[in-house]
Amino acid sequence: MPVPSPPIDQLHIPVWRRLARTLQIDVRRGERRPALLLFLGFFVIVTFQYATKSVRQSAFVDGLGAENLPWVYLAVALCSYPVLRLYAALADRLRRRQVIVGSTAAIAASLVAFWWLFGLGGWWLPFVLYVWIGITYALNYSQFWSFSSHVLDPRQAKRLFGFIGAGGLLGGVAGGQVARLVSHFVDTRTTLLVAAGLIALVPLLLGGVRRRAPDLGDTGAARESEMERAQGGFEIIRRSRQLRLLSALMVVTILVAQIVDLQFNWAVEQFTTDLDQRTAFFGNFYSVMNLAAFFFQLIFTARIHRLLGVATAMRVLPTTMGLGTVALFVAATASPVAVLAAAVVLKVGETGLRYSLDQSTRELLYLPIPSRLRAKAKAYVDVFFHRGAKGLAALLLLPVTFGWLTVVDAGWLSLALVVVWLAVVASSHREYVRAFRRGLKRRSVDRHSPVNIEDANTLEILVQSLGSLDPRQVLHSLDILEDNDRGNLVPPLLLHHDDAEVRRRTLDVLARAGREDATPLIERRLADENPDVRAAAGRVLAQFKGEDVCLLMQPRLHETEPGVRAAAVACLAVHGDDEMLAAAETVLKELLSDADPTVRSEGAKAIAVVPEPRFAEYLVQLLYDSDARVLRHTIAAVRRRVRRDGHNPIYLPTLVALLRHRRVKHEARAALVALGEPVIPALAHFLAAEDEALWVRRALPKTIASIGGDQAASTLLEALALRQDRFLRRKVIEALCGLDSVDFDATGHAAIGREVEAEARLYCRELLDLCAVSPPGSVLLQGPVATWREDRHAPDLLERLLAERMEDHLRNLFGLLSLILPATHIRAAHRSLVSTNPALRAHALEYLDNTLAGDLRPTVFAVINDAPLGEKLETAARRFDLRRDDRLAVLRRAIDCRRPQDENAVGVALAALYKIHSDRIEELFGDVRRLETLGVDAQVRETASWVDRRL
Repeated sequence: MPVPSPPIDQLHIPVWRRLARTLQIDVRRGERRPALLLFLGFFVIVTFQYATKSVRQSAFVDGLGAENLPWVYLAVALCSYPVLRLYAALADRLRRRQVIVGSTAAIAASLVAFWWLFGLGGWWLPFVLYVWIGITYALNYSQFWSFSSHVLDPRQAKRLFGFIGAGGLLGGVAGGQVARLVSHFVDTRTTLLVAAGLIALVPLLLGGVRRRAPDLGDTGAARESEMERAQGGFEIIRRSRQLRLLSALMVVTILVAQIVDLQFNWAVEQFTTDLDQRTAFFGNFYSVMNLAAFFFQLIFTARIHRLLGVATAMRVLPTTMGLGTVALFVAATASPVAVLAAAVVLKVGETGLRYSLDQSTRELLYLPIPSRLRAKAKAYVDVFFHRGAKGLAALLLLPVTFGWLTVVDAGWLSLALVVVWLAVVASSHREYVRAFRRGLKRRSVDRHSPVNIEDANTLEILVQSLGSLDPRQVLHSLDILEDNDRGNLVPPLLLHHDDAEVRRRTLDVLARAGREDATPLIERRLADENPDVRAAAGRVLAQFKGEDVCLLMQPRLHETEPGVRAAAVACLAVHGDDEMLAAAETVLKELLSDADPTVRSEGAKAIAVVPEPRFAEYLVQLLYDSDARVLRHTIAAVRRRVRRDGHNPIYLPTLVALLRHRRVKHEARAALVALGEPVIPALAHFLAAEDEALWVRRALPKTIASIGGDQAASTLLEALALRQDRFLRRKVIEALCGLDSVDFDATGHAAIGREVEAEARLYCRELLDLCAVSPPGSVLLQGPVATWREDRHAPDLLERLLAERMEDHLRNLFGLLSLILPATHIRAAHRSLVSTNPALRAHALEYLDNTLAGDLRPTVFAVINDAPLGEKLETAARRFDLRRDDRLAVLRRAIDCRRPQDENAVGVALAALYKIHSDRIEELFGDVRRLETLGVDAQVRETASWVDRRL
């Protein structure tokens, strides 16, 4: 089997790029400079952090003692929020570059000031330095990652953030050594000057990225600060059990971390003697700690996630903290050196694991949360729960400061919290699995999430979801696996899935994963019922076999299987030369002229893949096919082509005519909707044409409404003037009510008001006629609904028909009202008015009495008021200038059917003829005889003849 040669540009890959790919660093063309500058920028920031952190820790322990650390923990928690709020307010008023330069300059100047103050001394200085350095960390981190997210798009961020983050791990090693060396060769306070110089480099590095990044839009008002993202986060967390557990996990982790930090600083205080020695110790420690975190992240984190799963990964840190605390208890009975060793191991385990394995695992736990909610929830947790937990830890450790509890005995608090921690971990994992499954079903899991999916549990759930009957869940799982380079886990058996889109996407995934072992299954897809799947199968086979797709498919024009021949026709018509196109057209004609509807359907599927306007005439020909299956496939082909290539008016008349075909009406409507707004004027023409087939006209309002938009609304509003066919008018009103988010202007409101009056007038006309043909006193009204005294009179067909027409007009009236008033309330009022419950009717009348205004109110209340029947008839006749006809006049008008298209009018005429016959109304016998020869409708003439013979 020939293997395609690699592109030439891949034969000369630079050494640095090969090394980067070996380390799973995907830096692409044009990204080397910004990625390197961001890497160096983060390296400098973290170097600054650990250099100053060594100074602040040693200065505080040397000046105030480790037992007083809870006070400064509390101060940092209390001061961080207002300072960050002030920073956010200033950042909103300045440009991004100004914010970066200004903040770093202020931090550098403050460090110079602290260097000078160190020479003067003061018990308060270590305290203030500790608080200020703690706040600058938050400022630097927030500012850097906000800038990085701004200059990199989401896809670049996913690939490069790991590389940039590695700069921070190396910066932690360098920062510790800076503090050690400066304190050893000069003194501790000089480290602050070196740190000031380091932080001053950051604007220079980031400025290099900024000048080369397009479309920065760097006004401060254009970006969203961490504080702004956190707004609304509490409500999101409150509604989600998963987020509540994650918040609890964050709180208990910080509590234990602060206890361990206190114990570690106390042990260093006991073992060291002066400021410079302590600074050197802290510097060495932070270097070792970051190296341990780096290697653990590089070697173990992914393997733990892949082999043991998120459940085990979540338990590593609390278990380590528990064992380390027990070791500290044991060492306390030995010697200070043993205590220091135990405290160092405990701190390395806590910090190293927390910033590598545990942080990656927490990111995994956020994966099932929809991305639009995740950002707010995480920001709220970082801003409030994280800092609040540090304040809570300070309060928890105050007994140590007051001497009520020794530093070593504080480990009992750690052990209690570790038990709680493990319980929260168990609950979080169970909820994570449930939430992840639910998220896949709802497709709310972010397919582009940068979270590592090496976790065995996550992969297991994703692979299991590929077996779902729900195609949306399968497609979403495919997207996540492919976006995270796990396409090799997709089983080729998905090519037999019931959903065509799943089969097509599976072909794409198999192609990108190079799954040549699936070639036999892919070849079977050449006969797939879906043309897009066939085309994809041809492309994939050509890729695997290293051949041109046309050369591969040309021999298949002569296959016996119609589906394979159709796939070849489609491929050659799209990709072939003139000679191949001619051969494909010849085979297509054979398919379309075959007596078997299945073969003709395959021809329609082949045309669906071909771009407009090629073979359009064959599609029009197929739209007149007598077989419903062929029609469905042809309509689907039209729909696919116009959606892909745009409007083609050649299909419009035939698709409109197919609306009267009950078996393909819905497919024809979907194809017309796919043509979009350009067809609305033509549809309006067919809707208004009285010579058009009645059921075609009645199907058009819903079609126009499905296209939607202001043009559809105005077209349907104009169609309300078509009052010859009552059923068509009802369909127009229903279509108007089905439109989404359309606001009518003053002209529209006036037109709707006129139609409301017309419906009210027709309702009152029917009510007057009903009372005229019914025996006196037999008609009752329950609200606007007509009933009869069953003990005195059984209504005949004409009376029931008139009552039904009243209800139709009432429904139309409230449908029109819902276009200009709150639709939900108007529909509820209508349901209440037609109910048998007097209390509900009273409430509806009261609501409408206080809602309707202007001419609408008297018009509507002429229909719905609860006045006595006689008074209501008088009001209706006076309001709408209606004549109160007697029984004979009503029946004579009913049988005078002049509009044959109005089936309702024909039905009333037939019911009136039957009433004349059953009641033996001799005054109308002559009118009945005249209908035998003068009647417009054939049914009316035939019924009149039948009545005349029996009279």
